[in-house]
Amino acid sequence: MKYLLFYIISLLSFTACIREDLPPSGSFALKEGDPLPEFSISNPNGTVSKKDLENKFALIIFFSTTCSDCREAFPDISALYNVYQDDPSVCMLLIARNETEDQVTAYFREHQYDMDFFADPDRKVYSLFADNTIPRVFLAGKDGTIILTQTEKVDAGEIRAIVAK
Repeated sequence: MKYLLFYIISLLSFTACIREDLPPSGSFALKEGDPLPEFSISNPNGTVSKKDLENKFALIIFFSTTCSDCREAFPDISALYNVYQDDPSVCMLLIARNETEDQVTAYFREHQYDMDFFADPDRKVYSLFADNTIPRVFLAGKDGTIILTQTEKVDAGEIRAIVAK
């Protein structure tokens, strides 16, 4: 009986990162056609706000290093980062939801990811975009309007195809 209870709890913890609690009927998430919200987020390398994204594609990916779906997506996220890190027409923001800079740095170091990120330990920025579910991707066009959203996945091919158009 103890093993059955342990097994059930383990299964629930694996789904918690993407589903959290079942979203309430009025759950919030920005969708295609919505404008990017006003926001500002900082890391040791500087601060980025909505104004810094003007006339650029804005690729914003919310993640957590404790989420199994996010961990599966990190190779695609890293590939996108490598493609766009030096592209002046694209600003890619990786935002760690509910985590500190130290937590993410330790995970990235352990898994040899060399990506700039922003910590959002209290969900201040995340709450402007959605209220549940990660990984979560928002791609905004150069006019600041969201043109693609992805939930529970990161489809790098779809993102690259849209930016290339």
